[in-house]
Amino acid sequence: MARLNLISAADRSEKDARIWKKELQLASKREKEWRDAAEKVVKRYRAEEKKKGNVAILWSNTETLRPAIYNSRPNPDVRRRFRDADPVGKAVSEVLERSLMVMVDYECTDQTLKNDTLDGLLVGRGCARIRYVPSLRQVGEIEKQPGEQPDHSGGQLTNQTDSDAEGGQEEQEEVEYEQVLPEHVDWRDLRIGYGRTWEEVPSVFFRHKLTKPDALKKFNEEDIGSVKFAAPMEDDPKKIGEQVNETQKVAEFWEVWDKIGKRVFFIQDEAKQLIFPTDNPDGEPPIEFADFFPIPCPLYLIENTGSLLPLIPYHQYEEQAKQLDRISGRIDKITQGMRLRAMYDAKLFGELDDLMQSDDNEMMPVQNAQAWADGGLDKAISWFPIENAAALLEGLYKARTEQKAIIDEITGISDIIRGSTDPNETKGAQDLKATFGSIRLQRMQKEVQRYAKDLMRLASEAMCAKFAPETFAEMTELQFPTAQQKAMLQMQAQHAQMMAGQPPQPGQPPPSLPPDPALLQVPSWDEIMQLMRSSAMRRFKIDVETDSTVAGTLNSDMQGLSQVLTAVHEALTGLTPIVQSGMLPIDAAKELIMTIIRRARMGIAVEDVFEKMQAPKPPPDPNAGKAQAEVAKVQAQSQADAQRTQVEAQAKVQVAQADAQAQVAKTQAEGQVEMQIARFKEEAETQRQVTAHAHEAALISMQEKYDAAVKIIVATISASKSADPEAGPKAESEFAGGVQ
Repeated sequence: MARLNLISAADRSEKDARIWKKELQLASKREKEWRDAAEKVVKRYRAEEKKKGNVAILWSNTETLRPAIYNSRPNPDVRRRFRDADPVGKAVSEVLERSLMVMVDYECTDQTLKNDTLDGLLVGRGCARIRYVPSLRQVGEIEKQPGEQPDHSGGQLTNQTDSDAEGGQEEQEEVEYEQVLPEHVDWRDLRIGYGRTWEEVPSVFFRHKLTKPDALKKFNEEDIGSVKFAAPMEDDPKKIGEQVNETQKVAEFWEVWDKIGKRVFFIQDEAKQLIFPTDNPDGEPPIEFADFFPIPCPLYLIENTGSLLPLIPYHQYEEQAKQLDRISGRIDKITQGMRLRAMYDAKLFGELDDLMQSDDNEMMPVQNAQAWADGGLDKAISWFPIENAAALLEGLYKARTEQKAIIDEITGISDIIRGSTDPNETKGAQDLKATFGSIRLQRMQKEVQRYAKDLMRLASEAMCAKFAPETFAEMTELQFPTAQQKAMLQMQAQHAQMMAGQPPQPGQPPPSLPPDPALLQVPSWDEIMQLMRSSAMRRFKIDVETDSTVAGTLNSDMQGLSQVLTAVHEALTGLTPIVQSGMLPIDAAKELIMTIIRRARMGIAVEDVFEKMQAPKPPPDPNAGKAQAEVAKVQAQSQADAQRTQVEAQAKVQVAQADAQAQVAKTQAEGQVEMQIARFKEEAETQRQVTAHAHEAALISMQEKYDAAVKIIVATISASKSADPEAGPKAESEFAGGVQ
């Protein structure tokens, strides 16, 4: 059963490979006519075809339009979409803006956009893709159990050796540095699946020319075993078949991004199955872009609704350019024919030849002087007539100028853009030319701005999906706390709040100061990364834009801003006296100012500020200054007297309170002394009574012991008398002596 499943999977892969090769052929067939025409246009731009009379009008127009629609690199402008109070969104905006600025500064973004713009002007379509390039480093080897799968989480990659199948050592790699690169895609290496609009495109193909060592690094050897590597094909037939080194032999691989199947793989003419990279055997997209493809909608400088086939701008004036070449060719031929030539009598050959070769102020002798004197030199030489050719040449020059004017009108290149103006024209006429030229180019300028903005958005998506917090911190130099650090700050704040109302304990250190409340409001890297990783929430909260990529737009914006500020200043200056006098309510004046702000589209932030505008205070009366000074003096004197009376009363109250407190303290001290004396007497009496009772108890005890001893002795004497009559007197005498 496993064998059958394996065979069916292989057959399915071969079927998919045949289908995708057919899709690639169809995409190439749809664009073949355009690619052939584009090759001719590029050759003309490069002046590869040397023909007499050809005018470099394509190169001239391209180099004029190129800086007109793109002449400065875009600067990213990332901000919160709704400008609300969102600390996390603000932090994400700042992190992304700084990261994109680093990419623009160091990753050849400007050159990529220049190449894309040039392709758009020459062949009608420019495109670049976003690549994520990690730099890996070895971090040593770790023990690996048999059957254990490598762990690709945590931003680390592992490479498994041949001995890893049965356990052993595993080479561990980690990401040392991360980059997001905008990479220019040559128009010859891109194929687009069928779609009338960019949203309908199901697939995109990228061509790669890989050497065998590069292919073995990327794919499994068994997958590319049938691929043939040969010398790269050249456009020049003379170079085809040229011997090259083995390391220079390449094979064409096509990278396929399947939007419907949500996978990425490779196809090759000699390979029967789909080819997947070794680090991505399932074909999952390396980066989950919002629109799936790693490229924005390509740069189309000529609109073509209903089709994505590019339109070449040069074709719009190709016939006029050819006519210009023909006129220039005729001018060249006529100019070559307009030479200074003449005829003369053969008998005068030697003398005329010597005359034409003579030096300045040199006199020559002649043999037939009389003939020269009668006819003269001008009659001896008949010059070739060129007056008609000169008139024709003048007409051709005029026709060529008119033909160039027609091309300028078609392309929208006005005289003011070329820098050639009529000194007799007025400034208004020149401004009108400039305005007309800018209107003709506005659509192209906006298309380039749209394309640059989409490229920035793709780059931001790649950064949010792949970059680690350490990479963002290194690129942006922003210091945000981690979740653990923020939790510690919150615990310190809670502890400081609990200890604030308690008195300090003896022998304990003083309580630490609470952290700055502003630090508790700063989002942590974990919160920032959580928003970045969520593509849906990021698109809702964050807006990635670029500033204008045309210098002229900035000048016009500054001029318009200056006019708006002048209008607002004049309105405020004129309305303030009327509002102060009460002739016009403040609401009416505010509405007039807001009308100017709204018409100028200054933005919501400016409107919010002007909405808070209040009525101006009435101007001060100059005659009331002296009276106000007197009133202020009297008020100051009254306040001083009141303060002095209040201080004296407070002093008396404080003295009385001090006396009362002293009397109370004295009474309390006397009472305490009397109480101590009484307590001492009571304690002494109690001690005396205890001592007397103790003595009395001791006497009673001694008396009882004495009586008991006497009784014992008496009993002993009595017993002795009964036993020995003579021993009785002796015992009584001893007892009496002992008692004494």
